[in-house]
Amino acid sequence: MPKQFLIFSKYVDQLNDRFGVLASWMVLISVLVSAGNALIRYGLNISSNGWLEVQWYLFTGMVMLGAATTFRLNEHVRVDVFYALYPNRFRLWLDFIGGFVFFLPMTIIIGWYSWQFFITSFLQQEISSNPGGLIRWPARGMITLGFLMLTLQGISEIIKRYAAIIGLIEIDPKYERPLQ
Repeated sequence: MPKQFLIFSKYVDQLNDRFGVLASWMVLISVLVSAGNALIRYGLNISSNGWLEVQWYLFTGMVMLGAATTFRLNEHVRVDVFYALYPNRFRLWLDFIGGFVFFLPMTIIIGWYSWQFFITSFLQQEISSNPGGLIRWPARGMITLGFLMLTLQGISEIIKRYAAIIGLIEIDPKYERPLQ
């Protein structure tokens, strides 16, 4: 396995970590916008749909820009209820094969359709139907960007799993179910 693949993987990880930090800041901004909107709405009796839509856009950014980092940190939801019972080597193989068979095809397909959705919205300069609403293409573009970054992170994870399988690097594929 060429070292360039692992270098690419490291670059993707770093890039997605930066997007993850941006997503974290969007949480704070969203809280501030929400609190300010509530104070103005109930304190001064002034309302704007635009500020509500800013919150939706920020939420889109939080989810879509934070998804790849969540995936990299192995904090995502797993469907396999038996995953925690498997030995580490089997988990590596399961992640490697699952990445090729399920993860990458789905992120590529969804990303492709979201790209078409974004381009149509951008070319038409789609605007929210709500009074005082915002243009829609930035939120649609965030979906496309999020799936692009998620696809790149999937490739990075496949590279790292393969490198771990052949013994080039160590990965702990341990997954702990969230406490309920």
